Amino acid sequence: MRKLLFFDVDGTIADRVGKKNVVPQSAKDAIKKLQKNGHLCFINTGRALSEIDVYLKELNMDGFICGCGTYILYKNEILFSQTIPFDIGNELIKDLEKYDIEWLLEGEKTLYYRNKPYTTHIGDFKSEQENLYPDAYKELDPAMASNLVFDKFCIGVHKNSDFKSFSEKYSKIFTIIDRGNSFYEIVPSNCSKATGIEFLMEYFNVEKKDTIAIGDSNNDLPMLEFAGTSIAMKHSPKTVLDKSDYITDDVFGDGIYNAMKHFKLI
Repeated sequence: MRKLLFFDVDGTIADRVGKKNVVPQSAKDAIKKLQKNGHLCFINTGRALSEIDVYLKELNMDGFICGCGTYILYKNEILFSQTIPFDIGNELIKDLEKYDIEWLLEGEKTLYYRNKPYTTHIGDFKSEQENLYPDAYKELDPAMASNLVFDKFCIGVHKNSDFKSFSEKYSKIFTIIDRGNSFYEIVPSNCSKATGIEFLMEYFNVEKKDTIAIGDSNNDLPMLEFAGTSIAMKHSPKTVLDKSDYITDDVFGDGIYNAMKHFKLI
C-alpha cells in the first residue's frame, strides 16, 4: 500500500556540519528507495519556500509543505497557498514595534527584516539568511512597511518586550509555537504541519493509517499527533518523544534509513 511520508528538515533529515546543513547519504538512499517502492515523500517544514535550500531541492522529493502548512507544492504545481491579509499584516507590524518585539516575516519569495539592530535569536537568522538567500532577503524601515506578502513569521523577545500584550491580542488568530531561547514561530491558526498532511491525504485519496511523519521539535507535534504513524529522532525533547510511536537514531546515526527499514518500507 502506498504511503505518504513527511519529513521535517532541521534535526531530522539534515543537521549542521560546520556552518551548513548536510543530508547524510543514508537518508538520500532511503528517499530514493521509498520512491522506487511507490511511496510519496514530502518535506514538511516551518521554513517558507524562500528558505528551501538547493541541497533540499536536490533530494528530488515529491513535494514540499512549507511555512507550517501555509504553502503546498507537488512536483512543480502549487496546490495550496495562504498569505496573511494586508490589514492584519499592517497592524501586526505596528504592534510588534509597539511591543518592542524583534521579527522576521517569511513568504514564498521574500524574507523581511527590520533595519534595526537585533539582540535576540532572530539576529542569528538575519546574519545567516542575508548570505544564504540574497534574492529573498530584504531589510526595511518598519514605519514604511505595508502590504507585505508573507505566510508566517517568527519573533524574538527580550527583557523590554511586552510579549503578554502581543500574545493576548493575537493568540486567537495565530498559533504561537515556543521554540525555546525566547524565540517563537507564529502561524495562522488554521494552518499547521498537520493540515498540510490532511490536504495531501485528500488530494491523493490516502487514508490516515498510510501516513508517516518524522520530526524532532515542538513545531512537529501537530503532524506527529495527526499522522497514522509518528517517528521521532532520538535527540528530540520529551514532549516529542512522548507523542511518537517509534524513536529512531539521530541524523548522522542513519536515523531515517533505520526507521524506514524498521517499518519495512525499504
